[in-house]
Amino acid sequence: MKKKVFWLLTLLLSLTAYKTKADVSLPHIFGDNMVLQQNSKCPIFGFATAGEKIEITASWGRTATATANSLGRWIVHIQTPEYGGPYTVEIQGNNKIVIQNVLIGEVWLAAGGENMAMPLTGHGLQDTVLGGYKIIQSLGNEDIRFINVPERESFYQETDFEGSWAQVDKSNASKISAVAYCFAHKIHAETGIPIGIISACSVESACESWVSKDFLKKIPEFHHRVAQYEMLVPLRDSYHAWIAMHKKILISDLVAGKVTDLNDEDCSKLFCDDSKWGVMRLPCYIDEEPGLKNFDGAIWFRRWIEIPKEWSGKKLILRLGYIDDMDEVFVNGVKVGETWGEYKWTVNRIYTVDGSLVKSGEMLLAIRIVDSNFKGGIYGRASEMKIYPEDDEENAIYIAGNWKYMPTGEYYNGYVYLYDHKNNDFFSRPKIDINTDNKTIECVYNAMINPIAPYKIAGTIWYQGEGNIGKAGEYMKILPQLAHCLRDAFKASDMKFYYAQIAPYDYGKDVYSAEIREAQRRALSAISNSGMACLMDLGRKESIRPAYKKEAGERLAALALNDLYHKQRVTMGPIYNNMSIAKDTVTITFNNVASGLMVRGAKLMDFEISDLKGVYYQAEAEIVDKNKIIVYSPKVQTPKNVRYCWKNYYKEPSLYNSAGLPASSFTTEKRLLH
Repeated sequence: MKKKVFWLLTLLLSLTAYKTKADVSLPHIFGDNMVLQQNSKCPIFGFATAGEKIEITASWGRTATATANSLGRWIVHIQTPEYGGPYTVEIQGNNKIVIQNVLIGEVWLAAGGENMAMPLTGHGLQDTVLGGYKIIQSLGNEDIRFINVPERESFYQETDFEGSWAQVDKSNASKISAVAYCFAHKIHAETGIPIGIISACSVESACESWVSKDFLKKIPEFHHRVAQYEMLVPLRDSYHAWIAMHKKILISDLVAGKVTDLNDEDCSKLFCDDSKWGVMRLPCYIDEEPGLKNFDGAIWFRRWIEIPKEWSGKKLILRLGYIDDMDEVFVNGVKVGETWGEYKWTVNRIYTVDGSLVKSGEMLLAIRIVDSNFKGGIYGRASEMKIYPEDDEENAIYIAGNWKYMPTGEYYNGYVYLYDHKNNDFFSRPKIDINTDNKTIECVYNAMINPIAPYKIAGTIWYQGEGNIGKAGEYMKILPQLAHCLRDAFKASDMKFYYAQIAPYDYGKDVYSAEIREAQRRALSAISNSGMACLMDLGRKESIRPAYKKEAGERLAALALNDLYHKQRVTMGPIYNNMSIAKDTVTITFNNVASGLMVRGAKLMDFEISDLKGVYYQAEAEIVDKNKIIVYSPKVQTPKNVRYCWKNYYKEPSLYNSAGLPASSFTTEKRLLH
C-alpha cells in the first residue's frame, strides 16, 4: 500500500512539474513578416524551461538545435540564403511556434532622436515631410518591412518589448520613420533586395543614454557619472518594487484610446477632496516644476472660478491654448471635450460649455492631461487661457494662474502605473536622486537596444545630436563609443555605422549647434566603416525637424549603396582636411570633392578668419584648385584659424562639390569650446 501511495504521489508531482514547464517563447523581434539578414548565420533566441531542447527548422532547408541554459535562455544560429522568400521558420520545444511570411534580405537598425522618429505623415501642420503625401500614396511594397521598438528607458537590461513586424503600406504610414523608409526605398529600388528596418527612436534623447555604462567608462568625463549611477542601484530597486505594486496599463493602449479608465475620474467631481494636492502656476511645462522633473503620465488640474450672474444659461467658450499631449476637460464634473491620439501637442484647445452647466456662482474646471513623453502640460500663452460667452469675448475671465494638481499615473518602461490620489500616492512615493529618462546614461540602451540584440543586421543609420547641444566636446567622444557599443551588442565588429549630421536650425542665442556638427565631422576619423550625410542645405529656421526627410534618407542610402551594394557614387559633400598659412592667406584643402569644388550663388560666403588673438572677421574665399580654397581678409594680417557656416542656422550654404552635395561646416581650431 505504501508503495502504491508513493507511486501515485510521484506521478502527481511529475505531472505537476510537466504542467509548470514554460512554453518556448520568442521576444517580439521575431515574428510574422520579419526580415532576416541574407547570407549570414542569423541568431534566433528566446526563452524556455532550463535544459529544454529547442529545434529550429527553416523552409529554405536549414535546421539548428539548442538547449536552454539555467536561466531559461537559448540561442541558435541558422544559415540564411541569398535574398528571397517568403519562408517559414518553425521553433519546436515543449510547444511549436511557426513564424510565417519571412523574407531574407538586408536588415538595418534606424535609431536616434526626433528627426529619425518623425513619420511619413509628419507631426501635424507644423512639422511636415516634404513630398510625404506623394510617398504615402505610393506605399504598398511588401518587400519593405519594419518594426518599431517602443520609446522607453530602463535602469535594467530589458529582454523584450511590445511590437510586431509589418509590411509598409498606407495604413501604417504614421508609424514608419520617414528617414528610414526613404533610406530603405532607395536601396530596394536600386538592388531589388527586401529591406527590413528596426526602428528605435527616442525624442530629445542624449547620446550617452544609448551607450552602455561599460563603454562610457572608457571616457574620462563619465567616470564620476557612471560611479554615481551604479551607487543608486539599491534606491532604484526600492522605487521599482514600489511601482510594481500598482496596476499598470500599456501606454500604447492609452494613447490609442483603448483604455480610458484610470480609476481617477472622481478627480473631476465637485466632491473630490483636493486639499492635499499640489499647486502649479499655468501655463507651463509640467516637468519644469519642482518635484516633477521628467514626469510623464496622467495628471489632473482643478480650479474654481466665479461665474457672473448674467452668464447663467449661456453657452460658453473655454480656451486652454496648447496642451501636450492629450486631454479630457470637465466642467462641474461633466465632460465638455477631449483631444486624444498621437501628435496632438500642436492643436489649440477650444471647447464649448453647454448653457445647462452654466449657473452663477462657483464653477469647477477640471482637466486630465496624459503626457506620453518628454515635455508635457498646458504650455501656450497665458492670454489664451480664458472662458467667455460665445458672443462676448471682450469680457472673458482669464484662467491662467494657480491650479491644484495631482498625478494619477506615471509612465515608465512602456506602461502607465496608476496611483491612488485618495492616498496621496504620488507625493508619498520613494524618492531617488536620479531620474530614469532618455538623458540618463545607458537607460535607452537598456530598454531599446538590449531587447533586440544580437539580431543580425547589416548596419546602423543614426540621426541624433540635438539632445547634446552645448556639450560638443563630450559628444565627440561619445559618438565613437556608441558605434563600438552597437557593434558589440550585435556581435559585428565591422558593422557599418552611418549617421546624419544635424541640420541648421535657429536655436536662439548662446546655443552652439555648429559645434555638434563639428563633433560629428571629426568623429568620422575616429569611427571605422562609417559615413556621414551632411544636411547643411536642408535646415529649417522655424523647426528643429526639417521637412527634407527624403533627401536625408537617400543621402544615408548613398553611403550603403556605394559601400555594400556595389553601386558606385559620390557619398558625401566636401569635408575639411587641412590648412596652410602663407602670410595673410589661409589655404584650405578638402576631401570628397568629386570632380571639384563648386559655388552655389554669386560667390563663396559664410567664411570667417581669425587673428592671433582669436577674434573672427568676415572673410573672402575663392576656389583656386579642384580641392582647395584660399581665405583672407584685409582686417587680418596674420591669420590663425578659419571657420565656415559657424552659426546655428544657414538658409543657403555656398560650398558644394560637383555632385551637388554641400560641404560640412567646420572650424580649423583644434579644440571645441563647449
